[in-house]
Amino acid sequence: MVVPRPGTHHPPMRNRAGTSFLELIVVLALLGLLLGIAAPPALRWRDVLAVRAARDELAAGVATARATATAAGGAALILDVSAGVFWITTADGKAGLVTDVASRYGVRIEGADGLVEIRYDAVGIGRLSNRTLRFRRGRAEAGLVVSAYGRVRRW
Repeated sequence: MVVPRPGTHHPPMRNRAGTSFLELIVVLALLGLLLGIAAPPALRWRDVLAVRAARDELAAGVATARATATAAGGAALILDVSAGVFWITTADGKAGLVTDVASRYGVRIEGADGLVEIRYDAVGIGRLSNRTLRFRRGRAEAGLVVSAYGRVRRW
């Protein structure tokens, strides 16, 4: 049997520091309240990022089509608005990979019906009328304007 030395004192277990169940419940309730306040802006920001990413990917596709046109003697970017996919074809009929921005980012594209074809000649000058495309997800919106010469402006 161990006998404590005189002058040492060991407090009973119930007096030791720790977290009570009530304190744990209060902390969890406060975390839930903060999460409830922060969730809607976070979801809105997620939608904003998705529409911007889809817009930027299509803008990059337009730039790639223009560069491909100067290298291959002509090219076109074809956008299927209803499906939300685009691909690039060269003057000799070779088609590139299909990029599905609607499924990847969960956006819908508006501003045209059916197929939109942006053609570039061998010099890289576009041939179409001005086109404004809107990307939407939830309440977030971003846009892309392709000019008659094939230049792109984001908004």
